[in-house]
Amino acid sequence: MKKKLFFYVLVAALVLIDALLLSSPNLLGKMGLVIYKYFYLKNFPRTLVTVTILVLAAVLISEFVALLVRNKRLKRSFGIILLTALVILSAFILYQTVMSFQAWTYAHTGQRFRYGAYLLPCIFIFIFANKIFNLPVAVEEEGPVDNKPI
Repeated sequence: MKKKLFFYVLVAALVLIDALLLSSPNLLGKMGLVIYKYFYLKNFPRTLVTVTILVLAAVLISEFVALLVRNKRLKRSFGIILLTALVILSAFILYQTVMSFQAWTYAHTGQRFRYGAYLLPCIFIFIFANKIFNLPVAVEEEGPVDNKPI
């Protein structure tokens, strides 16, 4: 229980840090937000809501996979494969983000904004990888014990 509480507190702290970083672009970044109509990153409260919704979706997906494994609707190995695919997808999103922020339009948004954009896929990777290592192990139930005297 302490591990789960620590995990959720850590994720909440990462969400706050990411929202803070994403809500503070430099002047060119602010103009870019207006031009590209990124209204959900306009200020800190909107950014916090946006990042929270995205991270909450990732947590719910990982918990849903764990629930299916726990209820034996999915095999544990398939759950691991599914979560690994989500980690790989998140790593690909991180790669795309890094490549996008090396382009001219995004390269001038400021260090904090860039690091905030890099942090969001890293949070996804952290959530899905953590759930891979904490997937429930299937416990085989023992049959009824025969209490007849020998």
